[in-house]
Amino acid sequence: MKLFNLLITTLTGAETTAAAIAETTAKIAETTADIAETTAGIAETTAGIAETTAGIAETTAHIADTTANAAVTSAETGGIPNAFWNNIPLEFTLTAAVVTVVLLAAVTVLAICLYRAKKSSKPAARIVRDVSIGKLHEQGAREYQQDCFAVSDTSIMYDRGLLAVVADGMGGLEDGDKVSQTIVEAVLDTFLAFQGQATHEETLLTLTSGAVKAVDRLLGPNGYKRCGSTLIMGYMRGNFFSFVSVGDSRICLYRDGMLLHLNREHIYKNELALKAVNGELTLQNVYTDKRGSGLTSFVGMGKLKYIDMPASPIEIRPGDKIMLMSDGIYNAIRVSELTSALEHPAAEAAEMIRNTIAEKHYQNQDNYTGIILECLAEKRADENNSVASAVSVSAAAEKIDVPGTESPEN
Repeated sequence: MKLFNLLITTLTGAETTAAAIAETTAKIAETTADIAETTAGIAETTAGIAETTAGIAETTAHIADTTANAAVTSAETGGIPNAFWNNIPLEFTLTAAVVTVVLLAAVTVLAICLYRAKKSSKPAARIVRDVSIGKLHEQGAREYQQDCFAVSDTSIMYDRGLLAVVADGMGGLEDGDKVSQTIVEAVLDTFLAFQGQATHEETLLTLTSGAVKAVDRLLGPNGYKRCGSTLIMGYMRGNFFSFVSVGDSRICLYRDGMLLHLNREHIYKNELALKAVNGELTLQNVYTDKRGSGLTSFVGMGKLKYIDMPASPIEIRPGDKIMLMSDGIYNAIRVSELTSALEHPAAEAAEMIRNTIAEKHYQNQDNYTGIILECLAEKRADENNSVASAVSVSAAAEKIDVPGTESPEN
C-alpha cells in the first residue's frame, strides 16, 4: 500500500512539474517569437535599403551608358558634342554627385525612422509584474451585511500567487452572513497552508473543497439548504489567471475597452432554456418564469450540483482588469457604467462604482461587494498596497481572525 501511495505521489508531482515546465516553455516560445519578429523587421528594412541603393546604381549606370552613347555620336558628327561635354562646368558635376549622396542618405534615414516607428508601435511588455487592488463593500438598503470578501497579501504573490474571494450570503435564508464568513475563512486558511506547486485548477479545486467541508460542518447533516452562499474565487500566478464559481456572483475581464463575462451563473433560467431547446416548454417561459433567478448550485446545499471553471488558465497582460462582484453590483448598474468606471485605475474605478450605485437611491438595494485586480507592467514604488489596504475579511456578524491577514478598520 505504501508503494502504491508513493507511486501516486510521484505521478502527481510529475504532472505538476510537467505543467510548470509547459508554462515556462510557453513563455520562452513567446520571447523567441518576439526576437524573431524583431529580426524579421531589421531584415525587411535592410532589404528596402538595398533595393533603393540598387535603384540608384541602376540609374547611375543608365546615365553613364547615355553619356557613352552621346560621346560616340559626337565623334561621328565631327566633335561638336565633344566640345559641348568638355565645356560642362566642374561645379555642375560636383553638384550632381552631392545631390546623389544626399538622396541616398535621406533614403537611409527614412528607412531607419520607419523601422523604429514600427518597433515602438508594438504592444508594451506582456509580463505582469504587480497588481493594484480596488475594493468596495457596502450594506446597501438591507438590514444585515451578508457579503464577505478577501484578497491575499500581495507580498507573497511571487511565491504563492494572488487569491481573491467573494462570498454572497443568501438573503432569503437564515445565517447567510455566517456561511459567507465561514467560506472566506476556510479558503484563506487552506490557501495559506497549501504546500507545493500545484496547477491553477488543482489549487482552486482544493480551496473549493475546503470551503464546502467547512460549511457542511457548520450546518450539520440536517442543516443543508437551510442557509447558503455563492462563491467566486480568482487565482493569479505568473501571467495566468483562473477562477472557480458557484452560484450567481460574476467574474469579468476588462481588456482594451471591452468587458467580458467569464463565468456561467448557476440559475434556474439556464435549466429553463435547456427545456425550451428540448421542446418541453416555450421560449417565452424562459424569460417570464419568476423562478428564473433562483440558484441551482450554492455552498450550503450539501453536495454541489455545479461548479464553473475555465478549460485552461487565461493568459493576462498589463492593462487587464479582473473584477469579482456580487449580484448587488451588476443588478444595480448598466454594463456601460461598469465599463466606463473600469477605464480608470483600480481604486478610482471602485470608488466610481460605489458612487454610481449610491446615486441611484434604490429602496431595495442589495449588499454589494467588488474586487478589482489591475495588472501592471512595472513594480510599484509604493509597497503599501498589501495586507492593510488590500485584504478584508468583513461581514456584519463577527470579525474573523485569519492567520496572515488583517482587516482594515474602514
